Amino acid sequence: MYSLAAASTVAQAPPGARQRVTPSASKPIPAAGAATRRQTVGGTAVALLASVLPQVQVVHPALADSEVTYTDGPEGIRYTDTTVGKGESPFEGDVVKANYVLNVNGKKVDYAKFFAFAAGTGEVIKGWDMCVMGAGDMPPMKVGGTRKALIPPGLAYGTKGAGCRADGTCQIPPDSTLEFTIELASIK
Repeated sequence: MYSLAAASTVAQAPPGARQRVTPSASKPIPAAGAATRRQTVGGTAVALLASVLPQVQVVHPALADSEVTYTDGPEGIRYTDTTVGKGESPFEGDVVKANYVLNVNGKKVDYAKFFAFAAGTGEVIKGWDMCVMGAGDMPPMKVGGTRKALIPPGLAYGTKGAGCRADGTCQIPPDSTLEFTIELASIK
């Protein structure tokens, strides 16, 4: 239930326009002569498009949810409620069941139906507890609700990652932002 993905930032948009999340950890194209042909061609194409169409934003496809507008939440969490539940909200210590899908760098790495945990007790990563229990201006979820959330590394698996193997590969790489879709199914 713990994961990480590449750090992300919000692309600047005109007032009132939708904002998209874009990766900040992408590798810059090396200086001329040091770049590969693919990097040079790709960089030239992006620069050309940016000069011709300055309002076009280049968005990482993994985080480019077609019509999702994320709200800034506490401690770097970004979220949107796709369905606001009509049931109760959990209290600390309540055993809740949730369905979730976890994407890291645009790939589904984990999912569960009726995942049970004691809310607000630290059984799960801090960002997950915050998304379900609410924090700051982010309201708690209600039973029947679905929330999409981008959880930064500091509230997830940090610099260690998760699911790491002896060969050094990790299911959730270090410093990853987690892309969760959480549905609060029930509270006991």
